[in-house]
Amino acid sequence: MAKQTVFSLTNALRGNRLTRYDVSVLFIVLPYYFIIAMLIWGKEYVTDPGVFLTTTAILLGVWPASWFIHSKAGYIIRSFFPEVNQTSPRVLVTLAIFIPITIFINYLILVMCCSAAGRPYMPEKFGSISLAGIVLNIIATAVFEGTYLLKKWKASLIEAEKSKKASLQSELDNLKSQVNPHFLFNSLNSLSALISEDQQKAEEFLYEMCKVYRYLLQNNEHELTAIHVEAAFLKSYYYLLKTRYESAIQLDIDIPDQYRNYQIPPFTLQMLVENAVKHNVIMESNPLIIQVYTNDNEELVVRNNQQAKSVSVQSNKIGLKNIQRKYQLLSQRSVAIAPGDQYFTVTLPLINPATYESDNH
Repeated sequence: MAKQTVFSLTNALRGNRLTRYDVSVLFIVLPYYFIIAMLIWGKEYVTDPGVFLTTTAILLGVWPASWFIHSKAGYIIRSFFPEVNQTSPRVLVTLAIFIPITIFINYLILVMCCSAAGRPYMPEKFGSISLAGIVLNIIATAVFEGTYLLKKWKASLIEAEKSKKASLQSELDNLKSQVNPHFLFNSLNSLSALISEDQQKAEEFLYEMCKVYRYLLQNNEHELTAIHVEAAFLKSYYYLLKTRYESAIQLDIDIPDQYRNYQIPPFTLQMLVENAVKHNVIMESNPLIIQVYTNDNEELVVRNNQQAKSVSVQSNKIGLKNIQRKYQLLSQRSVAIAPGDQYFTVTLPLINPATYESDNH
């Protein structure tokens, strides 16, 4: 414990650097020393040139030395009581140390001023300059504590914001990692079924699946992707579905060129199409039709006709939850999910890249 105390004291003496705020304090307290001069000499300070010059010279020498001693003492005290919940002991210790130092310095000022002016020591002046020192220390400590707590508060806000962003980023990364096994599991299921039906198509399917996975690996680290890139990926994914279901499935994409560089989270469209395939009957006589188009509100609509399977599919709805959570983490408008008797519709906000960049930098 003793070693730790010595170590902290050494760091406090060597480690701190005087800041611009400390320098500003140096000049803020300067008028106090002229008040001390007036308390010692009264009008004689400004009417007697000898008293004025000797007293001013002494004060200008003591002024920076006193400021330096108080600044160092303040840093040492803060090194022992740095936390906000240590405000009371920090204030008490500060006053307990600063006031005796100030009174002693004022005593030296009084002695030196009297001696320099060739006057006897004036003990009756000691009380008034000591009181001025006490008042100064109380005011200075209150101002300092207010400034110190304000800095601490700002630092805590910045730290909380960094922690929040780190937490959100971690959560977003976890959500990304959930896409891969989800997609792989369903793709392998599709491939497994196709192998027994048509080996040639299975090979083509495997080739296209490799293309899809190449895209997945290249984009899984991105928070957002351009809509035209995502649409191209969706077409590749649709090729895999089309190989298996042929005319039993249909995908119509209608996205105007003006939205081609708008953004959405990667794999959003693929997850919605996968969700439609999973929950609906897909037959040539009753094809599953999936439409992807924009509306007038800068939103992307993904809609499929409802033809639910007679046997309900076990689902934890993780795909839809992932999409909603991604938009939430990206601080975007909410995703609208509207199940209906005829159509299942999901409306996704399109993210303007210029607006998103300005809001996040």
